[in-house]
Order: sequence, then structure tokens, then C-alpha cells
Amino acid sequence: MPAGWYGWHSLRVRDRGGYEGEGDFVLAHPQRGLLLLEVKGGQVEQRDGRWFQNGRPMEKAPLDQARGFVRKLLARLRNLGAAPPAFGCAVWFPGTVLPGQPSQDDVAGVVLGREELAYAREALPAIVERAIPAAGAARGRWIDALHRLWGESWIPGLSLGVRVREAAESRIALDAQQLQILDGLLGNPRVLVQGGAGSGKTLLAAEAARRLAADGKKVLLLCFTAPLGKWLAQRAGGDGVEVDTISGFARTRLVQATGCATSPHLTDVEWRGIFLQAEEICSPEWDAVVVDEAQDLHDEAWLLVEKLARGRTLWAFHDPGQGYWPERHPPAELFGASFKLQRQQRCPPGVQALADRIAGLPSDAEAIARAREDGTIGLVTAPSATSVPDKIGEEVDRLLSAGLSPGEVGIVSLRGQTAREAVFNLPRVGRHEVVRADHDEMETKVVADSFLRWKGLERPAIIVADLPEGELRQLPVRLHVALTRAVAAVRLVGVEEGLRRLPGLSADRAQ
Repeated sequence: MPAGWYGWHSLRVRDRGGYEGEGDFVLAHPQRGLLLLEVKGGQVEQRDGRWFQNGRPMEKAPLDQARGFVRKLLARLRNLGAAPPAFGCAVWFPGTVLPGQPSQDDVAGVVLGREELAYAREALPAIVERAIPAAGAARGRWIDALHRLWGESWIPGLSLGVRVREAAESRIALDAQQLQILDGLLGNPRVLVQGGAGSGKTLLAAEAARRLAADGKKVLLLCFTAPLGKWLAQRAGGDGVEVDTISGFARTRLVQATGCATSPHLTDVEWRGIFLQAEEICSPEWDAVVVDEAQDLHDEAWLLVEKLARGRTLWAFHDPGQGYWPERHPPAELFGASFKLQRQQRCPPGVQALADRIAGLPSDAEAIARAREDGTIGLVTAPSATSVPDKIGEEVDRLLSAGLSPGEVGIVSLRGQTAREAVFNLPRVGRHEVVRADHDEMETKVVADSFLRWKGLERPAIIVADLPEGELRQLPVRLHVALTRAVAAVRLVGVEEGLRRLPGLSADRAQ
């Protein structure tokens, strides 16, 4: 099939009245819609307005059979609260050599023959364009609903793969609310944007910087952690956008001005001194300053930002729910307007509900229970602390066997950067090499890093590691950050005691 499409064979639907019908092949694309392929073997031909298969007349024309099943399938999807953005029908005669398309108007251009068997990837797109009208608005998780209808032989790996691909497709473009906020940003010189994990803050910050640069502006895009800085640099850097961490920017400017290198290991007090010195020497050189993960900047960092943005545009993006330092927050007096992103579009409902519960927010207990049942959330018990890395390696193996790639798996440690025993200090878990979140190969290999360095980043599957054996500072915040990195699935791996200490969870279902 063409890239981005999913397919099911022999999809049957049933309602209270009994067996309703079967579709030979159902193809689906998240944005384009649904295509029903009716397949007729042998020699198929049309004579005098009638259709024949191996010389015998058909009771119904092939396309009429396809339309009849599509109507039943759409009704079944509506009962599940789902609908594709568009739909259409086509027919395939794999035993018939087509000298050309039939002249009957409703089937002209939507028939495939024997020749296309070896070239389906090339032939189907043209059929899709003729058979399916322009896409409208989809409703619900209609692709998942199709798989449930088909899935008497349920394969968890396939369902996880489908969820990952569909989630990736749905987050490529900005949604209507984000576009509205982007328009508001472009019309306001000082804006503070608030949004929860997965609401699109980083995507919006990068797009805002790109649009300013495209308008001829010189833009400085700052963030808090090096991994996020690298991600932003790959997607928004260059062509008028300079990307850096706030600490890296301050250190570099100070070294350039004084010629004196700074120690790679600084205390908090020393860092604050670096920012104060940088604030003294820096001047507004950019037309606009954009700050992501603004909730983590301390007062001295904000003094530097204020100096850099003096008389310029300043936009900042923050999430109070992920603030590790309660005393830190963006100074409201720097901003003339504020927006709030309402829609969470990263995590599955059960994972988001669990993260909300941990953060002390209203949560959907049924969504958490469903996520535990269908494997979206999994607890994995290791017999001892020393066996945890091997258990993590086994979970990576399972995720890869489910169709994910190493670059789609992330390991989030609940420990801080100075914890020598943390999993991110290991060269590998099980048989898998791991790299840090700012490594050059972080897009293609399993990444293991601390919860702070994961901020702003995401992966389809997240494994939470280094669970506490005793008291751990701000455990709910750390766990909230870890969980909200996940696009499709979460695994929490640790000894039984550590799993039982996690707020909102118990180890009674750990495997």
C-alpha cells in the first residue's frame, strides 16, 4: 500500500439483527478517509449493462456490493461515535487483464486489474483521488474503531503501531486553537502562553519563531535544557532564528566578552552570578525573543531575558504544572497579554488521566482502568534493584517487536543529574545501547535521561525508571513530567516496593 495507509481484509460487521456483511478490503488514511475495495476473482466482464463472472451473471454489480457494505460499516462506526473524514468505493479484478477502464460512468476510473497486483503502491493513489471526495471532518478515533471491529485475532503490537502512526499524523499540523493563538502572538509584542504537557507549546514556539524569521525578523529562541535546545535547533534554527539554552547563551556571551572560560560544573549561586554578569554586557541584538519552558527560569535568568528583549517582541511559553522549582515563575509584568492552550494532544486518555491524578487535578478513573486493561499503562516488577536494567531491556524488546523503532522508545529516570546509579549513566540496558537526549543519534537510538532533560520532548513509548526507594523530592512533579512524554504507551519498571510508592498506582497488577 502507499505510505500512511492501513488495511484490513475480510472485515465483517454485525448488529442486533445478526450478520450484516463483509468488506473484502478496507483501506484507511487518517486525513484522506476510507476506501472499500470489492474483489472479484476469475474473468470479469460487462456486457449489455450486466456484469458477468466466469461467464455467469452477477446478482449485483461489484460496485453496488461495495456501496451496500460501506453503508453498513459507516452506520456501525456511528454507533461507536466515530466517522472517517470521507469515504468511497472501488473494485479490483485480480484475474482479469484490463484493456482499459469500463465505460459505465460510475465505475470508470475506479477499477483495478491483474496488472496492478505488482504495482498497488503506485496504482492506488490515483484510484483514491477518483473514488474518495474531498475530506471533511473526522469524528472520534475511527481507525482504532475499524481495527476493533476487525480484531477477533487481536495483535497488541499492531494496535500500538496504529496508535503511534495515527498520533504522529494528527500532530503534524497546528490545530484551529493553536492557529488562533499564533495569530494573536503575531499581533502582540508581549505575550505569555500557558499550556499543559502535550498542548503544543514547543511546536507553537518553533512555528512562531519561523514565521517571524520568514518576515525578515532576527529571532532568538531560548529554552531551559540542552536536549530541547537541540530539538528546536533542528526544526527552527537557521534562516534568522538563533537557538540556545538560556544558560548556554549566558555562558557563551560571558566567555566572548571576558576571554575567560567558566567551569563546566557550577553551583546554583555561581550560575546566578553568570547571569548577572551576562545581563551587564548583553544588549538587544534581536527583533524578537521567544522563550520555551519558561516556568524553569530563575529571577536572574529573567533579568537577562528582559535586557535582551528591551524594546523588542517577547513571547514566552510555560506550564506551571511542570514547574520543578515552586519559587520560579515568569514575571507577569513583562507581558501585556496572555493566552491559554486548552487542548491536550499528546498522551492517550488513560496516561493523561493518571498524570492529572498525580498532579492533584480531577482525573478519569475509568480511563486509567481501561489503559491498564489494554496495556497502554503497564507496571513491570523486577525481582531486585540490580535486575531493573535487564527488565527495562526486556520491555524495549517487547516494544520493538510491536513495530516500534529504537528511536521511538525513551527511558525517563526519576533521578536527578547527579545520581551516579541512575539508568542514564549505563551504556546499555539489556542488549540495547542507550544515548542521552542531546546525543547526535537521539532520533534513531533508545534515549535514557533524567526527567528534567526530557522536558519538552516526547516518544511514542516511555519507560519510567529509577523509582524511589525512599523519600524523593517532588516525586509527583517528576512522575508527571515522565508520564506526559508518552504518545502511545507507558511502562513503569522497578522493584515492587518502588512501584507501590508511586502516587496513584499500586503494584497489584505488575507483571
